[in-house]
Parts: sequence; structure tokens; C-alpha cells
Amino acid sequence: MDPSIPCGTTTVSLSPGEGSKSAKVPHICIVGAGISGLRCASVLIAGGVQVTIIEARDRIGGRILQSDELGYTVDLGPNWIHTSGGNPILDLANATGTPLHIWNEKLQVFDHDGKAVDDETAKRLGELRWDIIEEAMRHSKENMHSINKDDSLGQWFEQRVADMKVSEYDKKVLIGMAEMWGCYIGDSIYRQSLKYTWLEDCCSGEESIVCSSYAAILAETARIPLKSANLLLKRNVVRVSSNENGANGQGITIGLESGENLTFDGVIMTTPLGWLKRNEVAFQPSLPSALREAIISISVGHLEKVYITFSTAWWKAGREDEYPGYTNWVSPKYAQETNPQGWPQEAYDLAAFPAPHSHPTLLLYLYGDCSAYVSNLVHKLSTEEQYRALATFFEPYYSRLPNYDRGSKNCKPAAILATAWRFDEFSGNGSYCNFQVGIESADKHVEALQIGLPHSHIWFAGEHAAPLEEMGTVAGAYLSGERAARSVLEQFSSTLQWSAT
Repeated sequence: MDPSIPCGTTTVSLSPGEGSKSAKVPHICIVGAGISGLRCASVLIAGGVQVTIIEARDRIGGRILQSDELGYTVDLGPNWIHTSGGNPILDLANATGTPLHIWNEKLQVFDHDGKAVDDETAKRLGELRWDIIEEAMRHSKENMHSINKDDSLGQWFEQRVADMKVSEYDKKVLIGMAEMWGCYIGDSIYRQSLKYTWLEDCCSGEESIVCSSYAAILAETARIPLKSANLLLKRNVVRVSSNENGANGQGITIGLESGENLTFDGVIMTTPLGWLKRNEVAFQPSLPSALREAIISISVGHLEKVYITFSTAWWKAGREDEYPGYTNWVSPKYAQETNPQGWPQEAYDLAAFPAPHSHPTLLLYLYGDCSAYVSNLVHKLSTEEQYRALATFFEPYYSRLPNYDRGSKNCKPAAILATAWRFDEFSGNGSYCNFQVGIESADKHVEALQIGLPHSHIWFAGEHAAPLEEMGTVAGAYLSGERAARSVLEQFSSTLQWSAT
């Protein structure tokens, strides 16, 4: 649809022979062209609704974004598919021929002193870690109403490990390994609510990583909206006002930073949770207390990624077929100059991908305070300064991999690429919702966002309004767009049925 088509309610003719009659086809605004907004648009278009998508960026996709700065394409945003059966993103990956990879079960772990944990112990402790986390999820769901709101997943883990009949060394390493659960929620396990740990159950199933990128998945999701919706890029929404001028007596005026005011019959806000937190005053009149409380209470995580690429995968030499795909450096004591807080690190070996997607690259995920530190470096420094600072920060970890030689050019990073979503206002200055200690009624808060304000013709979508079994995932964002669209179609069903007769 041509972007020059004016916004508002479109008048269409009814069936032949009734030319003197007309019906108003609902015109719905979707704020945000991420995967939830695009999926929402597809469902609405299929239902006969006119759709305008308003996006603040100069592109679609939201946090689904690629970079070619390393000489090949990598995802700066999500690159995992966290569950298997019934996952629409998995279906899209298969339909688009997007290659997926499942890591081997081998892992290598370096203890607090930087010494390699033997393979058998690492595997045993890795299995124990997941057993305890899955037990915490069951305990959380079954005892939600009796668990203290200030209890954390980290406390639960420490208590379970304290009772185990393993060595003190194993206990210490196991707790250190558990801290990497923070990469699933974007924050420390000591800030994660035990009471609502069950809302993260989506991350406990089989996991695949995309070998190429999410580009084909995004393109397929966007195919119908790009053809049939009115897409307005580089339009920053600053106000959402309810009025009485739309179909069924209710209209919505969207105020843009440019001063434009566009009127619709309803709006679906797919903006990230962090954006809603920072723009509460954009809603006029104010949102009801239940929605305001939900937006305030659910937390925003901070997950960042760092790609460190080399000229060759030197760490695999002699072990190409059996090298572990995952490495964990538990809270290091040996990097006091660069990491006095002892933030743990993890890396995935992208050289394990099948050709042509294999690259001599380590992909590291950072969360919480560590991600804040690194993203601040990325945000403040020039490209050359970033390289030096990041190489210095991560060298204590990759230097412990097999075959490292400080004097070898092969062991010097060829390039480093890091994200800084924390400083992206249109991503809500963060990534992924989570449920921190102190939160009460988290499931009710999510439900409030899922329902929205149908009688005021305002709905919400995004990973923070996802089905409970898919909270904080791309699949959850996609499904939330579906849910919101169906709610809109139900709200306008009588109008749509009349216009179709």
C-alpha cells in the first residue's frame, strides 16, 4: 500500500446492487514493526481490516537485526529458538530453509582459578545444574502462593547445592555454572524471583541456534504486511489519545514527534516494555491502574552479545570433531584488573556450525552488570578503542582455551563486534522482560497486558504480553501479535460481517 494513502477510516462499497449503502472498514494502527507487529498485521489483513504500521526506526524488525561488519552476517538480536514442538518460529525456520544447529552435549568449564575442569566432572555438573533449575520451576509453579516474594532463584540454588553429597569444590563450581542462567533472563539469578521462576519454563526445553540469521524468518513474517499494509517508517509516536470518533463510537489519535496527528479506530502497541515504562505519559487519558502496575512491576533485562572472530579456530586444532561447543568461565578470580567483580563468562563456538556457516568465532552472552559495563564501552568509545578495550577485557578467558599462544597472530582477534541495546531507546533500553524478586501477581500483570483495553480500542503485544509458556521469546512476541489481532477482529466482528455482506 502506498504510504501516501491518508490515515483514518476507509469507506468501502457493499455488495452489487447496494451502491447507495456503505460500511466503514476498521482502520487499525500498529505501533512498532517488530515481529509481533508484523504478525499482528498479517492476521488483521487476513480478517479484512485496514492496517497502518508506524515504526520509529528506518527499518522493520525491531531487535531482529543483522550485521555484516565481521565479513559475514550475524544476528545482533535473537538467534535462538528455545522450544521445539508447536513453536511458530521453528515452523518458519523450516519453511524458509533457515539452517539450525543443536550443540553437542560436551562442554568445557574453567573454575574460579582459571583451571580446566575435567570433562567428566563438567558434564556431571552441567546435568545437575539443569536438574536443579527444572526442579526450581516445578517448585515455583506448585508453591507459588506460599513462596516469599523476596526469595530468589539464586538462593534456592545455593540451598539445594548445600544439601548435595558432592565435594566442596564441585559445589562451588556448580553454583558458578548456575549463574549463567542470567543469560536467559538478562539479569542475575539473585535478582530472579523464585516465586515466578516458572514463567521462564519456555527456556528449559530443546534449544536450536540459527546458523545463518533470522533474516529469512523476518522476511516471511513481513511478506503480507509489506504488500498490503500502510508502513510509515521514521515516525516516532509520542501520544496515544482516546476519543469518540472511530468505528463503534471509539477512536484513537496517534500523535507523532513531527507534530502530525493520525486518527484510527484502534491501536495495538507492540512497543517494548522498556518503552512503555519510559513513556507512560504518552497515554491520554492515563492507563488504568492495573496496566500501569503491570508495566511498572515487570522488569526489563539487559542481555548483550559479543562476537570475537579470529583468522582460524586455533582452539580446535587436533579436536575438530569432538571439541565442546560451549565454554563457561565461572566467576574468575584471575582477572582482577579488568573484572574485579568476578562476572562469569560463557562462549559458543561458531566454528562448530556446518559449512558454509562455520566461522572461527566465539559468541559471548553478557547479562546484568557485566552487560552494562561492556555496552558502556561500546557506546562511548570509537571503533578502534572498542577493539582494544574489549580484547583486553576478554583475553583472560579465551587465552585459557587449548593451543593459545600470545605471540601468534592467529590467536589475536581479527575483529570484535558488540551490541549495546541498553542505549537503544526504541528497544526500551534493554532486552527481554523478566520477573525480579519482590514482584507480586506477575501472572496477573501479564494477563492485564494480554487483555489490554478492548473497550477503549487499545491493545498490547510483545514478548511481555506473550502466552505464559513463551514469555520473553521471539515465539512469544509472534504469538502475542496473533492474540492481539484476534481480539481486534472479535471487537469489530459485527462491522466486518456487515461490510462483507
